[in-house]
Amino acid sequence: MVFQIKQDCKTPLLPRLLLFLFLLLEAGCAPYLVVSGGIVNRDKVQEIKRDVSALRGLAFKAEVPIEIKSKAEMGRHLEAELQREYGDEKLESLSLVYAKLGLIPKGLDLKKVLLDFYTAQVAAFYDPKAKKLVLPEDLGGGMLVGAVQLLAQRDIVGEMVLAHELTHALQDQHFSLDQRLGPSGNDDKTLAFRAVAEGDATLSGFGTVFGGMDNRLLTQVNQAVQTSMGQARSSLSNVPEAILEELLFQYYGGVSFVSRMLDKAGWLGINLLYDSPPLSTEQMLHPEKYLDQPDRPTHVDLKDLSPLFSSGWKEIENNVLGELMVRVLFRQFFSEEEATIMAQGWDGDRLVAFRRGDEVAFVWATVWDSEKDTGEFLRGYQQILSKKYGDSKGADAPAYVEQRDHRVVVVEGLAQTHIKDHIEKIWQGMELKEEL
Repeated sequence: MVFQIKQDCKTPLLPRLLLFLFLLLEAGCAPYLVVSGGIVNRDKVQEIKRDVSALRGLAFKAEVPIEIKSKAEMGRHLEAELQREYGDEKLESLSLVYAKLGLIPKGLDLKKVLLDFYTAQVAAFYDPKAKKLVLPEDLGGGMLVGAVQLLAQRDIVGEMVLAHELTHALQDQHFSLDQRLGPSGNDDKTLAFRAVAEGDATLSGFGTVFGGMDNRLLTQVNQAVQTSMGQARSSLSNVPEAILEELLFQYYGGVSFVSRMLDKAGWLGINLLYDSPPLSTEQMLHPEKYLDQPDRPTHVDLKDLSPLFSSGWKEIENNVLGELMVRVLFRQFFSEEEATIMAQGWDGDRLVAFRRGDEVAFVWATVWDSEKDTGEFLRGYQQILSKKYGDSKGADAPAYVEQRDHRVVVVEGLAQTHIKDHIEKIWQGMELKEEL
């Protein structure tokens, strides 16, 4: 469930939350703005480009055009991209699916939530399709930020955002972001890759602004990012947790993981990471499953679901949730600690959802590392079904869950008798292979 506008690598205003930890680390000779009065400071852009290139050990292969937009223009651009990527019907269907699962509230206007979030939080973005960087007219502006600029004698926010987005341009020129962020049928894998790119760009932004990234600064940045996550969750409490967590994970998960790689192998190691990136949020959450004892996820295919769904049903989602979203799902019903335990041991999954009018039903096949992990998920999900459907039992119960070896299949939205009559064909049509 990667809610994104595919072509854009966007930067929420998290650097503003981190800024105060670093005011005394560096001072320049005079305050100025990267963008002032709608005009870009071209000398500063070239300086930041040189610094980013030197830090990352990558040369810019082409110029990066910069376009200045008003807040209203940026809002219209974001809405157009959201419409192009999804469209109203797809967003409505996604809202129904993930509400049925329990990840988001029923009746949520997903388009409005995403537009409100991006319009309020996006400071700038690099567009891999157009190969250009888009900055707002007021980058680095505002009363509070103005006071920071004066005290620090630097336009730290502007420089950091610019360095962050120029890093995305470098990533695109060397590692083809546009080709790797398109629809794949595995949002969990895409989210892991986006987190690598955002973690890289965030650390690169700090490293550029503060003249390098030693262990002390790396520790401070990680601590500040984790602190800022709590502040962001409080200030964005109106955004459903599943959407917010997915968006924030790109930063806190990305910074944590990339920091491990940076400490282990330097910036060259980060560059090499794009040749063989983590394949799941599981590997991001548990770096040892990528670094020390590689645990490649299991790719799950559900070949033929027609025995369950007649021709009146239309497939509207076919994707992977991954450990992160499983954890978030269980947090809707259990404590943080319980949810973490129930999501650990994830090894693969596939969610396929269908719609018939206003009805929504889905099959969710999951694979787990061990018998213990499988049992914890099964018991937890059985409790979720009890909380969702009360004491409904028997032929009319609209849900069913079944375990075989290290696999669990969940079906919701169909009569239990119908599910039981055809569940064997679902098991027979399940194919498992190692994720590539």
